[in-house]
Amino acid sequence: MIPEAPFLFSIAALSATMAGLAGLVAALRRGSEMRAVDLFRLQQIVEFCFANIVIALSVVPLASLLGGSGPAVQVMAAVAVTYQVFSIVVLRRRQRQYHLAWSATWYVGASVLNIMIFVAGVAALLTGGMAAFEVLLVLFLARPMFVFLLVLQSFERD
Repeated sequence: MIPEAPFLFSIAALSATMAGLAGLVAALRRGSEMRAVDLFRLQQIVEFCFANIVIALSVVPLASLLGGSGPAVQVMAAVAVTYQVFSIVVLRRRQRQYHLAWSATWYVGASVLNIMIFVAGVAALLTGGMAAFEVLLVLFLARPMFVFLLVLQSFERD
């Protein structure tokens, strides 16, 4: 097993916990009407968290299969960057489907986070370095956290 496995397992566990918390929030919201924006964000949190779990955990068996953490990091960094692009496209479509408009603050926050994810992902892809990949995973964990803060903020307005 690779020495970074405990970190990877921790990221997966934190992501699973956050997905469960999003489910709890959704269950508690059932007493009131679920708005489109709440549904959009809670769905987003769970999707991000599940992807984080798969990306973080996949490095361990891949390292065994590919003979080291470097090649495993490169493969999973490529998967992560591809997922990032795919998720942005899906979220934009879903945003139009729900007829949601976002503030400039939301766009700036999401854009900065997405740029940082791409930079860390490309660095991990090019170098195969675990440090860059760990930064990528922390940034991937920040995605659902950012969305969760938006959900909590919307509850204050209710």
